[in-house]
Amino acid sequence: MSEKDEALKHLSEIKSALVDKETFFPYNYNALMIWGVIGMIMTLFMGIIFKSSIFYGVVFSAILMSAGTIIEGFLTKEVNRDYDIEGCTKKQKFIVTIFGLLSFFAIALTALLTKYELVVLAYPIWIFLIGIGHFSVGFILNIKIIEFSSLLKIFVAILLLIASFFISDLGSLNSTFFYFVQGITFALLGVFPMLIGRKLKKEL
Repeated sequence: MSEKDEALKHLSEIKSALVDKETFFPYNYNALMIWGVIGMIMTLFMGIIFKSSIFYGVVFSAILMSAGTIIEGFLTKEVNRDYDIEGCTKKQKFIVTIFGLLSFFAIALTALLTKYELVVLAYPIWIFLIGIGHFSVGFILNIKIIEFSSLLKIFVAILLLIASFFISDLGSLNSTFFYFVQGITFALLGVFPMLIGRKLKKEL
C-alpha cells in the first residue's frame, strides 16, 4: 500500500471515529434552493388552483411537496456519502418527518379554508408552519441565519393573521390584501430560502 493510500485510509478511519452516524446531520444547502423554487410556484398558483377545484389543489400541492422531499432525499444521500453514512441519520429522518407532517397538514387546512371562502388565510398558515420546520433545521444545524429567518416567518405570519380580522373578503384573489399577502409569502417561502441556501453554500 502506497503512502498516499495509507494516509487516505487513516483519514477515513479518523473521520468515521469522529462522526456520530446516529446524531450527525450533514446537510446539502442546495435543498434550500429547491424548496425556494417550490415555494415560489406554490405561492403563485396555489390560490388559483384551489379556487378552481379543491381536489386539483390538493393534488397539485401534494405533488410539489412530494417532489421536494424526493429531491432532498437524493441530495441528502449525496452529502452523506462524503461522510461514509449509509441511508439517513436520525436527525435527518426527524426533519423530513416534521416537514412532511407540517406540509400535508397545511394542504388539508388550505382545502378546508378554500371550502369556506377563506383561501387568503392559507398563505400566513403556510408561512407559519414552514417557519416552524425551518426553525427546527436551524436549531439542529446551529445556523443562526436560518433560525432568525424562521422566527421572522413566524412573526410575520402572526401579524398577517391579526390583520385578517379587519378584512371582510378573505376569499377573493383580486383584492389588494391578497396581492400583499401573496407578495410577502413569495419573498419568505421563495426568495429567502434561495438566498440563504446560496450564502451558506458559498461559505462551505
